[in-house]
Amino acid sequence: MEKSDARKLPLEALNERRRRAVKLRQKGKTWQEVAQEAELSINSARTAHAAWEAGGRKAVNVKKRGRKPGSGRRLTREQEKRIQRLICDKAPDQLKLGFALCVNADGGCPLFTDSRCPVFNGFLLG
Repeated sequence: MEKSDARKLPLEALNERRRRAVKLRQKGKTWQEVAQEAELSINSARTAHAAWEAGGRKAVNVKKRGRKPGSGRRLTREQEKRIQRLICDKAPDQLKLGFALCVNADGGCPLFTDSRCPVFNGFLLG
């Protein structure tokens, strides 16, 4: 049997495997048998079973991975929008920035590539 990477599975499929591992262990199977039948590593099967013992069925489920959208921002969403509007509403020479803003190889602006900001198409600020 070919092993699959559990990180690439949808959460529901992974949670189903973990619940199956708990049921198999309750039936008296060895950790090796549980891991093989539930398609998990032995360590993952043990972790799922320990979670079940500590908190019941709901504790077996894995939570969604990664950061929450919008976390780790330095600016608020409103501040970002304001800066984007400022850049799009001004001609490049009006901004008087002390650094290069648009430095793509094709001459386009990497910050705003949509059609609503035609000011920076083809400009290189320096």
